[in-house]
Amino acid sequence: MRRLMIIFVFGLILLTGSLYAQKTVDTTKFTSVYTNLDKDCKTLKGVGGTDDASDCQGIGGYRLRVWFSAASQMIGADTPDKKDTIHLITQGLDFDQTKVKVEWRLANGKPFAVIMRVFKYSDETTADNPYFGKKIGEELAVMGLKGFDGIDFKVDTKTPDANAKARELADNGYKQK
Repeated sequence: MRRLMIIFVFGLILLTGSLYAQKTVDTTKFTSVYTNLDKDCKTLKGVGGTDDASDCQGIGGYRLRVWFSAASQMIGADTPDKKDTIHLITQGLDFDQTKVKVEWRLANGKPFAVIMRVFKYSDETTADNPYFGKKIGEELAVMGLKGFDGIDFKVDTKTPDANAKARELADNGYKQK
């Protein structure tokens, strides 16, 4: 009887150890889809004194919007339910959005973040440009979509493998959720 009890306890220890040793397998498949802000947009003519804006193709029900103020331009993503616009970036008027491709990061086919190349400005403004400092480079802005507000990173484009690093930050932000 004692031997049977020892075998039982030993078996229980082995079983428990093997259960703890098992790793959960992450089956999330990350992919990218792109929107070209030159070719995938249409101009919406302003009415009643408002400036023109651009409406651009998105993915998963999202649409991109580009609009202007007196001193800047903004890019945002309209949510699939069309109730919210997620502000993505604000840039100076010298930013040429027609040269930008927006990378949509998808997890199992559903968008959760965007990555885009933007200007990086110094903190010091001047009389010539009281709203933005001097352009000092470019960076990849990594921003989460609805439900992924914690994804908000910048990667200097001079970083080796900057695009891969930006994707990694986005994907890790998704996994943290």
